Amino acid sequence: MAKNTEKLFDLTDKVAVVTGGTRGLGRAMAEGLVAAGAVVVVTGRKQDAADAAAAEIAAAGEGRCLAVACHMGDWEQIAALVDRVYAELGRVDVLVNNAGINPAFMPVAEITSEFFDKLYAVNVKGPMRLAALIAPRMGEAGGGSIVNVITVGAYEGGPGIATYSSSKAALLNFTKVMALEWAELEVRVNALAPGPFMTDMMKGAAGNWEGFFDATASATLQKRIADPSEIVGATLFLASDASTFVTGEDLRVAGGMR
Repeated sequence: MAKNTEKLFDLTDKVAVVTGGTRGLGRAMAEGLVAAGAVVVVTGRKQDAADAAAAEIAAAGEGRCLAVACHMGDWEQIAALVDRVYAELGRVDVLVNNAGINPAFMPVAEITSEFFDKLYAVNVKGPMRLAALIAPRMGEAGGGSIVNVITVGAYEGGPGIATYSSSKAALLNFTKVMALEWAELEVRVNALAPGPFMTDMMKGAAGNWEGFFDATASATLQKRIADPSEIVGATLFLASDASTFVTGEDLRVAGGMR
């Protein structure tokens, strides 16, 4: 007999960590996870921003949020994040590696060592480090779900965004390998590939290209840019028992963009 559909997506008593959860897609994901019953750990680079976001999310969803400052480019801060979460909450059932940066458009011929290292530290090294610290402990507790947020740009980069899109392609490759290595732990690992969503990152990109919003919307089959809330359904699917036989996959949420 099929499970009750509400229970498939129910995350009551589960603990979820969302990096970059203070705004944009991460904020929407955190709100959705709280609404589904999870206790959510919201991270951001600044403690005051994380505190404010966690309080607002908890109040809106009538749930519980823990705010922890963590720079995803800092190896030791990531370890401290894991230690604190396990000390205060005792477990992690869901990890959403959402934090990512793309501070500027930079053609390949102009990429600096500092720019390249900064993006790869946050977009690849950080998520890898956090997943590697959490997955074994997830396994000891019976398993869990890791969602690595990439981008449709990971499949085919564009001018000026080679560093960003290649870093997300690397994270996609890590996702596949993590799924292979951690399957025996009952830890599922999948990638979520958003297309155009109206976030601060999207608005920042618009400053580099006249007509950016119209051109981006036209590249989707639905001819529009999505609201951040539209990422929630896919997030809950990958985080919950609705996807118990899904691992090593990448799910596009891009309005048909290719």
